[in-house]
Amino acid sequence: VLDRSGSINASELLTLKTAAHAFVDALSPSTDGTHVGQSSFSSAATLNQHLTGEEEDIQLAINGLSSGGTTDLEAGITLAIGELDNVHIHERPAVKDVIAIITDGNPNVPSEAQGRLDAAAAADAARAAGIEVFVVGVGADVDATFLQTDIADDAAHYFAAADFDDLQAILEALV
Repeated sequence: VLDRSGSINASELLTLKTAAHAFVDALSPSTDGTHVGQSSFSSAATLNQHLTGEEEDIQLAINGLSSGGTTDLEAGITLAIGELDNVHIHERPAVKDVIAIITDGNPNVPSEAQGRLDAAAAADAARAAGIEVFVVGVGADVDATFLQTDIADDAAHYFAAADFDDLQAILEALV
């Protein structure tokens, strides 16, 4: 679940894409192994790629990201939950579901206070559905306490990146 809000400049977006490509490479998607999907969010969320074992499809989805808009974290999480529900055609019920969220900001749609409540409720819904939730907060503008306690499953599921340059190493270690 990738943040593509307007606070991410062109250089940072390029670094985010490079890190996301490396993450997918490390996951080694395959038809009979790991499947990867991608949702992204700014003012709204987009399902950029259904769950797939085709690495090229995911890489193309990453390449298609552009930044702009606000930060609707709840929408990104909710879209990912929908992709991972056991009735979805792309879902494999016997396989553990995991969401990895990368964000450089705090939810602010429709307001910061309501955005936080909505995002926390979405993360709780993911956990209730048996989905493990990891979060990488990038930069000094994120509220690490909020992301660690309300979005990530726990402190062990939260990673702080000083900037986008630190992102690739964190994502590769997450695998």
